[in-house]
Amino acid sequence: MHRDFAEQHMHTILARLAGTGAVPRADQVDAVHAVLQPASRVLVVQATGWGKSAVYWAATHAIRSTGAGPTLVVSPLLALMRDQVNAAERAGLKAATVNSTNIDDWDDVFEGLDADAIDVLLISPERLGNPRFAARLGALLARVGLIVIDEAHCISDWGFDFRPDYQRLARALLSTPTASVLATTATANQRVTQDIGKQLGENTVTFRGTLARTSLTLSVVPGLSPLQRYGWIADALDQLPGSGIVYVLTVAEAERLTAFLRSCGHAVDAYSGQTDADTRLKVEERLRHNQVKAVVATSALGMGYDKPDLGFCVHMGSPSTPVAYYQQVGRAGRAVDHAEGVLLPSDADERIWDYFATASIPDPQT
Repeated sequence: MHRDFAEQHMHTILARLAGTGAVPRADQVDAVHAVLQPASRVLVVQATGWGKSAVYWAATHAIRSTGAGPTLVVSPLLALMRDQVNAAERAGLKAATVNSTNIDDWDDVFEGLDADAIDVLLISPERLGNPRFAARLGALLARVGLIVIDEAHCISDWGFDFRPDYQRLARALLSTPTASVLATTATANQRVTQDIGKQLGENTVTFRGTLARTSLTLSVVPGLSPLQRYGWIADALDQLPGSGIVYVLTVAEAERLTAFLRSCGHAVDAYSGQTDADTRLKVEERLRHNQVKAVVATSALGMGYDKPDLGFCVHMGSPSTPVAYYQQVGRAGRAVDHAEGVLLPSDADERIWDYFATASIPDPQT
């Protein structure tokens, strides 16, 4: 397919998502063009806010216009899936999701797929382990025109501890002989990029841009005791711009810090892997509409949560790696000129990560 075909569909999607004056980046059009080649393998590594999702919506729009099957998007978080369903519909695509919270809707979704009435199906990696879904996977894979692996660093070895399902997923989905595969991520250093490319196959086309973010100011406040860190955050919430996220390393810390900040009069919510699905949705919406100053969160609120005007990310405790820090702080400053990223490290951070790491990132041979 010619590049101008890709460009035409990219313009259509961008106009719907960002307004009629929106102009695509050259790499966006080239990435769509690469995806539209038969059974292609494409990896896009670009900064948060660059417009990776616009690439797969435009590619889907183009593929569907030729009469090919739907796009299957594999996405790691429910918050991210909800945002993506909304974005796909804004782009003029009929989107649906099959996940653990909407089991009653599955039959309707499957009927829609059978009737070719759905353009985009979003699933989490865990669906592959569900017998009811797995039974339908073969027929679905025979029909899909494009497979998108979002947050693709999760299929590399440093993502192994986060989602082992991604490893199974890569093997299952990459075996499809007819569909194109697009993998996207904002957090892949050179080694991870090469690792993903190797898993996608030797003919993988990679588009990698700068991951620098001019809107973010990063700073570190070292040497504080645990009590001083609580006090620093309580004072800082009066001065930090807009609303934001305060990241902590454990569920217990999220609950403790939230209770303390509320006692200081701050409007804050807690968010962790222990937070139930309904509450998560409410907390995400409160943050999105600036009804809270901050959400005190573990890494459960991270990849893909989209609030373009998020004003700050404060880390009470260091994430496990610089790449994990980049992933989390990248939530802020997407559509504002200035956002703050502040790290409050602790002497205990390394011990916590040593504990979490006991079973993670195995040797590739193992």
